[in-house]
Parts: sequence; structure tokens; C-alpha cells
Amino acid sequence: MGSSKKGLKRANHTVPRSYLERFADEQKQITKVRLGGGDGRREPIKRSTVVTDFYLMETAPGEWTDAFEDALGDIENKGIQAIRAIVDEGDWPPAEEHRVALSMWAALQHVRVPSIRQQGDEIADYLLKLTIAVKGKPQIREVMEKTLGRPPTEEEVEARWVSLTDFDSYSVKRHPNSHLKLINELMPRTAAFFHSRSWGLCRFQRKALLTSDSPLVMVPAPGDDPYEGVGLATAAGFLLPLDRHAALVIRGDEGDDSRIPASAYLAKTINQKVVLEAHRNVFHHPEDTVLDGLVVPQPSAREMDIRGDLSSFLMPDGWPTPAAP
Repeated sequence: MGSSKKGLKRANHTVPRSYLERFADEQKQITKVRLGGGDGRREPIKRSTVVTDFYLMETAPGEWTDAFEDALGDIENKGIQAIRAIVDEGDWPPAEEHRVALSMWAALQHVRVPSIRQQGDEIADYLLKLTIAVKGKPQIREVMEKTLGRPPTEEEVEARWVSLTDFDSYSVKRHPNSHLKLINELMPRTAAFFHSRSWGLCRFQRKALLTSDSPLVMVPAPGDDPYEGVGLATAAGFLLPLDRHAALVIRGDEGDDSRIPASAYLAKTINQKVVLEAHRNVFHHPEDTVLDGLVVPQPSAREMDIRGDLSSFLMPDGWPTPAAP
């Protein structure tokens, strides 16, 4: 399997280098701060947010391609051109071609990142274990018979049941193709949603912004239960730092685009929300002191708040079949 990856682009950036460059110094160095990790350290942006083989796709057993990474690169290039036009050249409200490109780019940042892949893994893990708990030993016996080519003994079924219901001893990770398929499905719809909303641009002269490994931040509506989660349809808006002195606000409603007055309070609010929604790391220009006065949380072990003790669903003989009326 490893030999089939020779010559492929395996050092995959989960946040584009061209975007991180807008928060870096002239040497293309950026300060990375780990959540809960204390002081930050400088590193070249070519090493930031790199995950080996993150966007490689398996086309056949043991055969891999980096074509997906190439497709993302085209969206990244058009998106960063739109950011330059808006921030550097004053194209506001943005021309349609730039609005389309930045909508696609923002949607990509929403669905491509490691936190989304982890969410998918956690959901798959929970659903598999729930199925095991609910369907019980009859399901295990059926699967084992297909695998072994013979009926398993009661001792074999019991051993497998004990192993599989030790839920804390293992976790499920989906094949990388699952996340890539999700990106392909969700990105166009997400981009269309962003394109149709009203946008606000905020430019800062003195205050600086940071970004993270999950740069697009969803903002819940006031009064929403923080434990209920927030999604595209329920969010009051979305924050996206475009560089260290500009941020895009995508509102949850339709309307005209606008310019948002800058203030020290707004810069701090944006930075705090970005930090709180980061997956593992935040990034800022080496000369900026943007974390002063902010709450920097510990990294969360889980992305999904799935409540309920799976042991309460355990039914060794499977859940009873409802009687016919």
C-alpha cells in the first residue's frame, strides 16, 4: 500500500498556505499556539496545518491518488484571488466572480478541516456501538457465521460479545474516502447558502486578528442552548478572518452587503470566538499580541456532544421484536 503512494502530494495542508500567508511575516513565519499549551512558537507556514495523506483518495485496494488535493487547489487559488481583490484592492461589495469564488472557498474551509473528519468518526463510532448494544448476540452470531463459514460456538459468540461491548477499549475511524465524499457533497450546497446571505466587511487599522485550524466560525443565535449545537440553518451568522486586519461576516439572513465599523471590542470578540472554536491550534502574526485578555481553552477530546450511556442499551439477546397487532 505504501509503495503506491510514491510521487503523490502527501503533505496536505488542512488550511491553505496562501491563506496563512496573510497572517505571517515577511519570512513566511507564523506563530502557532496550541490550545492549553501556553506560549506559542514560530514556524514556517509550509509546515503549518500539515497532515500526511489527509486528502489522498483510495481508488482501488492499495491504489491512491492525489487528484482530490489538486481539485482543492483550484478552489483555493480562486478564493485567495477573491480575498486579495476584496481586502487589497477594495472590491466591495464584491464582484460576482469574487463572491462566487469566496463562497466556494469559505464553504471548503467549513467542511475540509480535521474537526469535521473527527465528528464523522465519532458519529460512526457511536452508531456502530449502539447497533451492537441493541441487536445483541444474535447479530454477532450472524456476522461471525458469515465470516467463519460455519456456525460459531456459544463460547466464541460470548467472547466476541464481551470484546465488542467493552466500548471504551476501541474506537471507530472511517475510511478517508468518507470525508472526501462528504466534502464533495456538502461544499456546493454550503457555498450556495453563503452566496445568498448578506455579507459584512470589517477592516481594522490598529487591532489585529488571528485565525485557527478551523477558520470559519459559526455564531449561534442569542438565547440558543449551547448544548443543542449550531448548524448552517440555525446559525445567526459566520465569522471568517480574511487576514490580520480584515474579517468577513456572513449573516444568517438575506440582504445588502455592508461595511461594519471597526472597534477594539469587535476585534477582541472575533478573536475570542475564533479561539473558542479552534480544533487544536490558533495562528497569528509573530508581532501581534492578539491573545492578551482572551480565554484559551484546553483542546476538547471530542467534537460531538453525544449524550447517553451506551451500556444502558445493552441487550444480549437483542431488543424484542414487537408483537403483531
